[in-house]
Amino acid sequence: MKGIRSIAVWLLAGLVCIGLAGALVPGAGPSYAAGTGPLVVGVLSPFTGADAVLGAAHFAACLPAARQINAAGGIAGRQVVCKQFDTRGEPADAVPAARQMIASTPNLFMTIGVSSDEASSVMPILDENHVPTFSQTGQSEFNQSKYTYFYRLVPADEYDAYAMVGIAVYLKHYKRIALVFGNDIGSQTFVGPAIQAIKKVGAQMVINQAIALNQSSYRTEVTKLLAAKPDVILTEALGPADAIYLSEVKQLNAGMIPVIGSSATIDPVWFKAVSQAIGVPDLLKYFLANDTPSTFSGPGYDAFKTNLLASASQYPAAPKYAKRGSTIHLYDGIVMTALAATAAKSADRTVFQPWIVKIGDGAPGAEVVATYAQGVQALKQGRTIRYNGAGGPTHFDKWHNSNNGFVVVRYNEKGDEIQVGTLTNAQITQLSTP
Repeated sequence: MKGIRSIAVWLLAGLVCIGLAGALVPGAGPSYAAGTGPLVVGVLSPFTGADAVLGAAHFAACLPAARQINAAGGIAGRQVVCKQFDTRGEPADAVPAARQMIASTPNLFMTIGVSSDEASSVMPILDENHVPTFSQTGQSEFNQSKYTYFYRLVPADEYDAYAMVGIAVYLKHYKRIALVFGNDIGSQTFVGPAIQAIKKVGAQMVINQAIALNQSSYRTEVTKLLAAKPDVILTEALGPADAIYLSEVKQLNAGMIPVIGSSATIDPVWFKAVSQAIGVPDLLKYFLANDTPSTFSGPGYDAFKTNLLASASQYPAAPKYAKRGSTIHLYDGIVMTALAATAAKSADRTVFQPWIVKIGDGAPGAEVVATYAQGVQALKQGRTIRYNGAGGPTHFDKWHNSNNGFVVVRYNEKGDEIQVGTLTNAQITQLSTP
């Protein structure tokens, strides 16, 4: 929903070179995937820098989707390929990356990724150029987005923040809450809503720290945290930051303090870094997080997992993302869009874009399909369809957001996600209402 830098090494092998040259004139990009070559899914995400863990999870979504689509004959006979475009987690780098992607990719089919680090800066470019985008941004400005080509299958970060507070207060009954979030754009979007929710339920925010993600030590910050005597730490500080910070909490406190993470902390790279820093037993004992609901079962999920495992030959880290929410939802976005293009009988982005919601939400009497092959077969037979994939059904609002609520999760010894509770819509509403 970043401490191991070695993940970037795997990614660099397939990384598309991003330059500052070739700035795109607004509106100049094609609205169609020209020619007869492979259709390109652009993965526009951080692949280097402190947020590289996000790009890794997003790229892992594209490979199994492309594999499944291609095995079923592609889109009107055209194969699908995945290409990485590195935003480095910085708006200044994301803008030229987006422009370069559009200018250099005449067969661009769609884009996935687009985290909170870059969404505000690149969505105007993507929308002007008619690029359907399944984004992982949590910024609240996209709750009622003006962008026609924007889609989101995850909750806004403000609701993620409400869920974190809900776990702390409703489920664990903590009163003294510390906020320790990275100073990057994406992590800071949690802070304001968390403060609002803490006040609303009568708890106390004892300290609010925005920590730099590239420090080698946080002893000064941890000393201040311990002086504030929190019952629990709410956090999202990716890269090496959470691992270093929490290891120093354990050292200076002579033991751990309970931790509640955002959905982005349910990630194999985060698990490996933090479990090495504080030990697996303490991570299992003291850590909880929220995530979007998923049963990790059913024909849609089985197809995702089978194709994800088969993608290890292209990307050795791929199997680690079998239970990563962002990976699953982006995968569904690609398959859903491929079915939209098939239903529209066109790779022109302006032609198939209106079909995305039609395929995702379906219509009364639509046949439910769980895979691309099932959808293609039904469409060939003249039937209307609704895609219910690896992450479950979508329920798009008019701003192209689909939110299925939250579950409470922890890790097991292998780093797999285990559901241990739920947060009701009533609880989230209570926390989110001013």
